Amino acid sequence: MWFLLVLSAYPAEQPRILIVSDFEGVCGINNAEEQLLPGQRRYEESRRLLTGEINAAVEGALAAGAGEVVIWDGHDGSRTLSVDEIHPRAQLIQGKPTPANFYLDDHLYDGIIFIGQHAMAGAKDAILAHSQSFSVQSITINGKPVGELGQVAAIAGYYGIPVIMLTGDRAACDEMLALQPKAETVAVKRLAGKGSSRSLSHAASQAQISLAAQRAVRRLREFAPWKIEGDVEMKFEFYPEAPGVTAAALTTADKTYAPRTVVYRGQTVLEAFEQWLGK
Repeated sequence: MWFLLVLSAYPAEQPRILIVSDFEGVCGINNAEEQLLPGQRRYEESRRLLTGEINAAVEGALAAGAGEVVIWDGHDGSRTLSVDEIHPRAQLIQGKPTPANFYLDDHLYDGIIFIGQHAMAGAKDAILAHSQSFSVQSITINGKPVGELGQVAAIAGYYGIPVIMLTGDRAACDEMLALQPKAETVAVKRLAGKGSSRSLSHAASQAQISLAAQRAVRRLREFAPWKIEGDVEMKFEFYPEAPGVTAAALTTADKTYAPRTVVYRGQTVLEAFEQWLGK
């Protein structure tokens, strides 16, 4: 076995929760041309929907006894959320570049919640699925396919922190449950047809997210972090037409693979991520 699930330390009396946000898994978001980036026609609507889902999760975590809730603005270079719109008892992490430790440290938090998360590249029946960018075909850690949620879970596990909840489309929820079967999930939308989605209302999404966050925080002792033992190889495979995948792009990676593949290695998962993102 290349990984082990180990019991996490008992959480503090007032648990500390990190919320990792993304955009593509929010209810009502399904159009990359109108809803994902600043300046697009429906971008401000998307920001409002994401903020509402995050604040619902904060409210649920606090209702379950959390003493601290920190939000990491994880979409589009960490420039999506605003401190004057998040829950008044939450704190916000913004800025780039993203550090290799994903703002984590040993048992810094008692649990991680994903809000607005999308599925990995190539996931079946997924909405706006990708891994880091739409130019990436797949990412694996020691041969296991992972998306962005898997990458965060791997680093969190290195620091002894479990993932406890995810909200997103049905495919992202399935991806989470395959990694953490006990996780609370809220499928706020599902694929309805090529390029189409069927979403809960924003109000219904908020209500379900708040209740799921309460359950997740109350169940903290049931969760275990994902620990990857031994040497780690993280492999990125790019689509053939992906721009920028040239010999120059491979100078910090292993060149023994085909030019459309980049590999990062380390004695731990953190070392592999440091090779990828820089220390």
